[in-house]
Amino acid sequence: MYQKITTVNGHGFFRKSKAYGLVCGIALFGAMVTTSVSAEEIVTETTPAVEVVNPNPATNLETVQETPSAESLATQAEAGQKTGELTSPVTSTELDQIVTDAKEVGVTVTEESKTAVYENLDQAQADLTKQTDVVKEATDKQEANTTAIKEATDKNAEIDRQNKAEAERVAEYNKTGQEAVDARNKAGQEAVDARNAQAVAKRESEAEAVEARNKAGQEAVDARNKSGQAMTDAINKAEQERADLENARLKAEYEAELANIVDVEAYNAEIRKRNAEAIAKAEADNARLKAEYEAKKAEMQAKTKENGYLSEVVAQSLIYKSEPNVTIGTIEGVTKFVNPEKRQEVSDANRNLVHTVSSYSEGDYVGTVDYSNGTTFLLNVGQTATVTYVGDFSASANGEKITKVVARYTAVASEKGASIVTVSKDPTETVIFGSDATQGFVGVGDELHIEKTFYTASGKVVATKENPIIFSISSMNSLGEDSYFEYVKDLSSNMRFVPITGSQVQDHDGKIYASTSIDTIAPYSGHDSIDSPARYYGSGALVAESGDTFGLTVGASKHQTGHWFAMNTNVAAPVLPPLPPYKQITPEQEKEVPTKPVEPTYVAPTLVTFTPEVFVPEKYNPEPFVPEVFTPETFDPITPKMIPRVEVPEKETYSVSVHPVIVKQTPANIKAVVNEDGVDVNGKLVPKGSTQTWVLTNSPLVAGREVVTSYTMSDPLPAGFEIDREATAIKNTAWTINYDENGKTTLSATQATLDYLNANRNQDVVVPVAYFVGRPINDGGTYKNTFTTLIATPKGEYKVVSNIPVIYTPGNDPETPRPPHTPGGENPTPDDNLIKPKKDVVDENGNSINGQSVLPNTILNYVAEQDFDQYKGIVASQHAIGKGFLYVDDYLDEAIDGTSLVVNSITAANGDDVRELFDMIHVLSKDSLDEKLQALIKDSGISPVGEFYLWVAKDPEAFYKAYVQQGLDITRNLSFKMKQDFVGTITNQTHQVDFGNGYYGNIVTNEVPQLVVHKDVLDKDGKSINNGTVQIGDLVTYKLEGWVIPAGRGYDIKEYRFVDLLQHSHDDYQSFVIEAKVDFTLPDGTIIKKGDDLSSYTETVYNAQTGKFETRFKEAFLAQITRDQTFGADDYITVKRIASGEVVNEYTLYVNGNPVISNKAVTNTPEPPKPETPKPQAPAKVEKAQLPNTGDAASYSLSLAGVVTLFASLVGLRKRKDENN
Repeated sequence: MYQKITTVNGHGFFRKSKAYGLVCGIALFGAMVTTSVSAEEIVTETTPAVEVVNPNPATNLETVQETPSAESLATQAEAGQKTGELTSPVTSTELDQIVTDAKEVGVTVTEESKTAVYENLDQAQADLTKQTDVVKEATDKQEANTTAIKEATDKNAEIDRQNKAEAERVAEYNKTGQEAVDARNKAGQEAVDARNAQAVAKRESEAEAVEARNKAGQEAVDARNKSGQAMTDAINKAEQERADLENARLKAEYEAELANIVDVEAYNAEIRKRNAEAIAKAEADNARLKAEYEAKKAEMQAKTKENGYLSEVVAQSLIYKSEPNVTIGTIEGVTKFVNPEKRQEVSDANRNLVHTVSSYSEGDYVGTVDYSNGTTFLLNVGQTATVTYVGDFSASANGEKITKVVARYTAVASEKGASIVTVSKDPTETVIFGSDATQGFVGVGDELHIEKTFYTASGKVVATKENPIIFSISSMNSLGEDSYFEYVKDLSSNMRFVPITGSQVQDHDGKIYASTSIDTIAPYSGHDSIDSPARYYGSGALVAESGDTFGLTVGASKHQTGHWFAMNTNVAAPVLPPLPPYKQITPEQEKEVPTKPVEPTYVAPTLVTFTPEVFVPEKYNPEPFVPEVFTPETFDPITPKMIPRVEVPEKETYSVSVHPVIVKQTPANIKAVVNEDGVDVNGKLVPKGSTQTWVLTNSPLVAGREVVTSYTMSDPLPAGFEIDREATAIKNTAWTINYDENGKTTLSATQATLDYLNANRNQDVVVPVAYFVGRPINDGGTYKNTFTTLIATPKGEYKVVSNIPVIYTPGNDPETPRPPHTPGGENPTPDDNLIKPKKDVVDENGNSINGQSVLPNTILNYVAEQDFDQYKGIVASQHAIGKGFLYVDDYLDEAIDGTSLVVNSITAANGDDVRELFDMIHVLSKDSLDEKLQALIKDSGISPVGEFYLWVAKDPEAFYKAYVQQGLDITRNLSFKMKQDFVGTITNQTHQVDFGNGYYGNIVTNEVPQLVVHKDVLDKDGKSINNGTVQIGDLVTYKLEGWVIPAGRGYDIKEYRFVDLLQHSHDDYQSFVIEAKVDFTLPDGTIIKKGDDLSSYTETVYNAQTGKFETRFKEAFLAQITRDQTFGADDYITVKRIASGEVVNEYTLYVNGNPVISNKAVTNTPEPPKPETPKPQAPAKVEKAQLPNTGDAASYSLSLAGVVTLFASLVGLRKRKDENN
């Protein structure tokens, strides 16, 4: 099994259930009381000290049954054994009285230890009657002898009384006289002793007083001496320390002044050396920097006429390109910020309308937002927003780090009266603004004035002639002067425009823009990209050589979605760095050398001395002491006068014997187990968690019994059986129940029960039946239970151990079958095994595709098994069955269309169609279920996520009898469709709930890959010219890059088809070739390498009237590509450019009916200098070709409208020579 060293504790369980009357227990006892099992026949189970991990995938009550306790195993080993006996003594009050009377008159009564044992009370009572007669006869004889002796004895008693009185009188006289003398002597002696003691005590007191005074005087003197010496020592110590400290100070100051002179002289020598070296190095560096700067300036001046260079040489003193670590510190002047949630809502609906005033109502604005990472606000015409950027700037001015940037944005003009403005957290990205994007390029665009001021630790950054600042203006989009174009105007007085040589952006009477449609006309159309070499076509530069504020106005000729303008120093042309500042050397100053100090005069301490005081003690000399002596008196006693006694006759002694009489019994006990319906389940499978009752029955106690002082039953309940204490208490009113921490329970008869058992001991009495109500809480559990009855009387104890009933719960691992009831027997639950609902995902042929990839249009077929075979022969109560039988299919909501479910079949293991036996519920949320099902799912512990399907047996009892109790599994064959745009891992899991217990099944998965294809345009050298220029008459090749179908997939390839609608008005089809994209091997051993020509395995159709080009692989060829191999191909179509203009083209790849659309490939062809009118040509004679369908007509068929050309496939494989072909 699956084992690990650990400990698992059970959980308490309390539940009420129906009670079972005494009749049931007695009936069971009557059927089984005569059966006994010897200890040799009991098979005890021993388990290593390990805890077994539950191999069943349980979701509730999942703990594994622990090893039976040592006490439980020991009790089972004693099953059927009896220890001791109940000896009930039978007594007779008449016999007891006559024995007492006989003893009182002198009869010798021998009480024999041997007991007469009888089986019933009548025999015992007859024996007692006979003993009574014998004792009475001996008593009569003894009484006659006793009377004669008594008369003589009475006479002597009178004599004894008189003699006793005389003796007592004399003794009293003597006692009184002696006591009086003793008292007088004692008093005299005590008086003398007291006087002597008083004299001694007085002398001792005086001596102690003298000693105390001497001790106190000495201590006082010692204390004064100690204090005086300590004070003197402290004064001398302080004086010595003062002198030492002063001398140390004088010495340290003197030595420090000497050392300082040496240090200053060495320091000055080093200063002179460093100053000389620094001046020499600075002069050399300045000469080098000047030469390098002049060389760079000359180089830049030479390139001012070259495209892509500034038209004049200007140095750049400000580095201000990108600031990712900067945030917005403050925004002033703004009262209407766009609510971020509303902005997101507008963006989600149509991101082009974010900067449209009409997108927002008055309620969409707020007074404040967290704008640190950028924000959007409304700016009325004439209104200014001042934005301060703070943070860790990477920018610098003349080498000094920028610490703050302040930008002022003023709405200058807007047809709507206001602009929607977005400011970025990065000030180099600057701003996006606009007011109306509802109608495209119409009306007059907004204008926004921008001013920026830069700060360093030294203050504002100021531009100068020596250190000018160059700002970039770039991405100046233009569709021509008569259409949409972006411009810059109204430069601040300290700024001027410097064009870039070759750029289309020029100054048109104070308005800077591109009058040419640089967004569409080559070679300018690539300008709108930061990395494009053509960027300078749409760019310029602004130079400032004075001032600390730099401003301009940005606008557009028409409205657009949002006008973005970045004001930074990312100039689209090389700029001259500023002349590095010459190094100026300020010589370090030498220190003044101090005058040599005078050597100090040291001080001596002034010390004092102390003279101690001497103490003289007092002396005590008393006179010698002589004690007083006492002389006592004496007493003379008298003697009594006595009378003699008479003679007493001899005593006769008679003897008899008696013996005890008992009735002996050895009552038996029996244990049974029943379910809630009262059905005997001993040796049966029962549902986990179902209520079961152990019935403890004892045989009646017979008449003539001894008093029962205690009657107890101890029961070491089986591990994993959870007692319902409340229900157990209700059913055991005759007993007091005690539970210990080890699972052992004890039932003790209450006082009322003991009174009932002892009330009529001359009659037989029935012992009340006891019960334990609870439930087994483990899968695959074995619950053996034995109890011990212990009856105590004044004579001793009697113990009897019951039989061993057993119940089992399903879910036992068949690899470790349960041991038989008796040696050599069979497995008591041969059909039991693990409870494991199973699921698989299969293709159309029933083959498992679990863990394999599938295409987006694949129908997923799931085979799910509800596991019941382990329940064969199970015995369940109506209540347990009433919890129902549930089955859950938990599909992945985001991947599977739950509404697409098709139930292909639901069959039992015997072939029955059982789909009508279930209610099928499509659960969109667990909260939508009725309370009963919600509670059942919660209690079972299963946890389906999101949507799921639920099957519930309509008639649980009928279903239980027909399929569950018969151990017949239920199999569901289900089909789902996937959601169209899902990409990733699809999971599906199953759960089942039986008798309220939940079990989870395995998870099956499939991968849905992202289908991506790409299209490119290649020149004659095989290089990409996408977004480039093609001249009329050029041959170009469209590369249709196919998708690589992965290995390990769950489907066969039935279609792999390229469809390209060529722009035949501009491109004249020439030829095509198809190449393998990956290596693969055909079943016959043919090895196909990446790049091999696959044309012979394809069928191709080109429609010259529509330009539609279709190439597909033959179905027979695709059938040879096994699922464990990757496959893919690239299609190369060569065309000749026959007309000018823009050519936009994309293609679609079909894989098993799944269309995959590529990107758009774009090329431009300029008008030729002298276009010639083409002569009409007669169309070539072609044949029609009809290709067979390979699946769905909507996706697999090859259209043949108009005139078509069929290309015959070449036989065999041929390697594509090179990209030039």
